[in-house]
Amino acid sequence: MKFFQKSLLLLALSAFTFGAAQETITNESVVQMVELGFDDYMIIDKINTSDVKFDASISALGQMKNAGVSSEILSLIMDKSKQNTMSKTGIYYTDASGEDKLVQPSVFSGSNSNQVAQKLVSGLINSKKKAQLPKTQSNNVIRQSQPEFTFIFDPSVTQVDNMQNNQGGDTGIFNWWFRMASNPNEFVLVKLTVKERKNLREVVTGKSSWITSSSGIDPKYALNFAIEEIEGNKFKVTPDTLEPGEYCFIYQGQVPQGRENQSVFDFSIQ
Repeated sequence: MKFFQKSLLLLALSAFTFGAAQETITNESVVQMVELGFDDYMIIDKINTSDVKFDASISALGQMKNAGVSSEILSLIMDKSKQNTMSKTGIYYTDASGEDKLVQPSVFSGSNSNQVAQKLVSGLINSKKKAQLPKTQSNNVIRQSQPEFTFIFDPSVTQVDNMQNNQGGDTGIFNWWFRMASNPNEFVLVKLTVKERKNLREVVTGKSSWITSSSGIDPKYALNFAIEEIEGNKFKVTPDTLEPGEYCFIYQGQVPQGRENQSVFDFSIQ
């Protein structure tokens, strides 16, 4: 009888796997397998051989424990949750369909400054350094005035590891901001100035005169946003209500040696 029951469970697991070949295993998936009577070793094997997206918060783990999920499986979920989160560093927003979309960084196409004008008036005005992005609208279009963003960091990677990753040409070269930083406070949110005739967007990234110079975003142009910690390296970021226009998050923290902060995480509010 036991052999027959186990055969049925194996058949059910095979059907579950086949019917959801592209499915990502979640907290709900694990609870479902527990309710169907799968043995722990079967669930563990399924987790280890599948794509996963787990919520390892205390409340979520408590709900799973109350649903009968064993401590061994909960421990594996906690471990897999860390790995999964670290492999998906970056800034995400939720689109109209409820799907999480990665905000791909845009690279500055050039810079502009009025140094000539400054020299003509003998330093009576500041020279503004402006970084420019191509096109008048971002590819990341958000159709709500108060969007929610998710920032995911990987602070476990050291600066040395990060630079080795960059030299190796893997994904570290694209997301070093989220390996160097540990929270959204190291980013600033600004509104971009749209230049229709020049087909570009720009932001002031520094000022200088014959006496002084400064770099970075002027604090008076930084827009407010609230930060809520979801997990140790995962945060929800909610800006104040944004009017229609072009915006971007810019990393303002420490830049690795040999690398320039030439990209921004831009988006359009419509």
